[in-house]
Amino acid sequence: MRVRVASAGTGKTTALVRRYLELLEAHPPHRVAAVTFTRAAAAQLKSRIYAGFSVLEREGAYYGYVPPPERLPRLFSLKEAVLAAPIHTIHGFFAELLRLVAPAMGLDPDFQVLSAGDATGVFREEVRALLYLRGEDPGLEAPLMHLYEKRALARELRPAGPGAERLWALFRAAERRYLARLGGRALGPADVELRAVQMLTEPPNGALERIRGRYAHVLVDEYQDTNPLQGQAFEALEAAGVSIEVVGDPKQSIYAFRNADVAVFRRALRRGVVEAPLAVSYRHAPGLVSFLNRLTQAFAERGWGFGPEEAPEVRSARSEGGRIELHWVTGEAALAELRQGEARVLAARLRALHDAGRPWREMAVLIQSRGSLPALEAAFEAWGVPFVTAQARGFYGLLEVRDLYHALRVGFDARAHLSLAAFLRGPFGGLSPRAVDAILAAEDPLAALEAYPEVAARVAEIRTWVRQTAPFEALKRLVRTRFLGGKSYLEWLSPAARANVDALLLEFSRNPPARIEALLARLEELRWADEAGEVPAGGEDAVRVVTVHAAKGLEWPVVAVFDLSRKRAHPGAPVFVRPEDGRFATREDPDFTEYQKAWEAREAEEAYRLFYVAASRAAEHLILTGSVALKPDQEGRLAARFYGESWARTLWALEVDAWPEVRARRWELKEVPAAPRVQRKEVQPPAGVPALMRPVRPGRYPPVYSPSALKAERAEALEVDCVDPEASAGGDARAVGILTHYAIAQNWGPDDPEHFENLRAQEVMLAYAPEEQERLLAEVRELLRAYRALLGRELPWPRDEDYPELPLALPHAGTVWEGVIDRLYRVGDRWYLEDYKTDRTPRPERYAFQLALYRRGVREAWGIEPEVRLVFLRTREVVCLEPRLLEEAFQRGVGEAEPI
Repeated sequence: MRVRVASAGTGKTTALVRRYLELLEAHPPHRVAAVTFTRAAAAQLKSRIYAGFSVLEREGAYYGYVPPPERLPRLFSLKEAVLAAPIHTIHGFFAELLRLVAPAMGLDPDFQVLSAGDATGVFREEVRALLYLRGEDPGLEAPLMHLYEKRALARELRPAGPGAERLWALFRAAERRYLARLGGRALGPADVELRAVQMLTEPPNGALERIRGRYAHVLVDEYQDTNPLQGQAFEALEAAGVSIEVVGDPKQSIYAFRNADVAVFRRALRRGVVEAPLAVSYRHAPGLVSFLNRLTQAFAERGWGFGPEEAPEVRSARSEGGRIELHWVTGEAALAELRQGEARVLAARLRALHDAGRPWREMAVLIQSRGSLPALEAAFEAWGVPFVTAQARGFYGLLEVRDLYHALRVGFDARAHLSLAAFLRGPFGGLSPRAVDAILAAEDPLAALEAYPEVAARVAEIRTWVRQTAPFEALKRLVRTRFLGGKSYLEWLSPAARANVDALLLEFSRNPPARIEALLARLEELRWADEAGEVPAGGEDAVRVVTVHAAKGLEWPVVAVFDLSRKRAHPGAPVFVRPEDGRFATREDPDFTEYQKAWEAREAEEAYRLFYVAASRAAEHLILTGSVALKPDQEGRLAARFYGESWARTLWALEVDAWPEVRARRWELKEVPAAPRVQRKEVQPPAGVPALMRPVRPGRYPPVYSPSALKAERAEALEVDCVDPEASAGGDARAVGILTHYAIAQNWGPDDPEHFENLRAQEVMLAYAPEEQERLLAEVRELLRAYRALLGRELPWPRDEDYPELPLALPHAGTVWEGVIDRLYRVGDRWYLEDYKTDRTPRPERYAFQLALYRRGVREAWGIEPEVRLVFLRTREVVCLEPRLLEEAFQRGVGEAEPI
């Protein structure tokens, strides 16, 4: 196994692309697999590899990789094949291995890989059924579920005491029920891992030969995040004769709660062929690189989280810049009060940066837990710092998410007392505590609710949605219907809460549950899950507040790490598993305390790595803030007092204040600036503008008009903005056009399931049944394939500047012409203006005036003369429109010459 350490920001993805291209000299794409952790990362990697071919075609090299000239023709011939190459998530890759020999493994070749939440839900149902049928204590559900969640820590779990023996017997019985229910037609993530290890270490007849015939080489990204089962599978795959290369950063191994074990990467470092580390940071300014080098050296020397061989020195690719600030708020006050002062210091700094020209969206605040939020929120509101809370651990416990859960629960079962109480007391009910108590105490709460007709009608409406519409549709209606005093639930929320609800809708749009019970179970599972999952942040100009775990893989120009003094928590567990040998102990077993301490030691080591991840998210400016309580020592002098382990204690011990890269300041609590008082002035309505009060003179066209409306007025068979009536039958043209244009603007390809689930969730699809949606998406997929086939050939790729979906407003002769340019981009010194059409029969002359307007607008606004082209996707034709033809069309269209 070949192993490479890649520190944060050192171009790991670029190195993977380069290595993939090198391997294509010897192997076709279907023989080279690339494996990463998320579908988004896999899609990005495939896109980067595809774009890498364009770099090779243009420059003859790719970041130091220079293929021999005689091999270039063959290499370029593989470009399109890369789009179908095996670039997967880990579970997707293991599933493909299993499908090669599925019948021999007792599996349906078309078996489904369940999400972690769905698989956990099935196992929980079997546990509850087993405990009920056997008359066992329902409290055993928690340790059984914990054991299920820790299965990936070892191939074989082994009880380490009498309590563990009893639990193990129940677990095996529940597991048998679970596997019988899945019946080889579905597997959960841990099931996939277990079966993959079994197949590779105890292979059925001919299995390894078939796998070797399919795969010659496997590249694995983020190897530091693999769990022990995944590590065993890759090691066994290499032993079977498949070449394995892994890349990762043990300093960023922070997912122990998700069963990741840095020991897997370290084993590869000990046993494998170690490649030179990636040592140039393309993310960090020199000042940040110097600080991070000093930090990792200090940690490595002390064995805090990683060793020297895991922390190579890095240099910056940039020439200057980088600022690190450290702010301590000190005093004899309670830590909670100091933390409030710390939040005010941070809010003031961010406000000052914004006032100096830094957009809010370029700043992020990282926290360890949501316990830090109240102080932040109060300070940010006082200082006028807009912020959104990005989805992360605890997201599904947010009040706005729980409000929606309880409302759906009431719609499903209005007699669920806990949810009914939350519903009636919250924004959907708005009743007083006394009224809620009276309703819940009634023999029939729904009958008692009739005393409040408006709330009763709301409950009835929600119940109708839940019974008669798809679960995701019911959720959307709950969010958007204006039945709360004329407002929707979304309109009642703060901007930050609205962003969170939008994130929730986006998450469930990707894979909408088929039943309301599944949606409710999913929300409840995620509430208690270790990590909420991935939801992209919105585009608001606001500071992102996000946990460190959720920030991994992201970067911002300015990053603040808040609440360094937050005490490190060690959440308890009913069972502890030892990854080295799979032994586990319950509270009834003698070894329980020993196993618990060993697990806490793992968490303590990970805390150092977590700080490195936090500090390395900043590209230009890192701000660290912490609170330090001062207490008298034995001699009566004030000294720093820390309660438990924390990042503040670590940095204080390292005397980071004195490091040359750090600008440190200690604030006494009384010195912390108060928020500026906003002088509220009486706002007078603006005086009337005479020009706006005059009636508009009637002209040839309305004051605001579009070329689409002009065509419609002349009764031509006309597209509406981006929609071609010839594209599909009936009203489907609008949906196909909108979805195709949106996907092209997002640079989405035809083969990413996640992108197509996003398209399925678009509002234009709501009117279609599932089978109709499939038909429309199939048509969109073919159009995107056509577009991809043109890229790099008739359509230049890659681009130096690229502006998709560019709005246009062109004032001319008393009318403002408006529209949307599908794409304007620059390659070298040439600009291109493109409009995408889905006509079955190309008729370029129909669009001459529309394109003439776009050309005129771009020329007047930016002073450029683009090459104007119509791209007919169905026929894969690109038609260039000559400037003379466009000018004539413009003159005729605006009425300065004879009408068309």
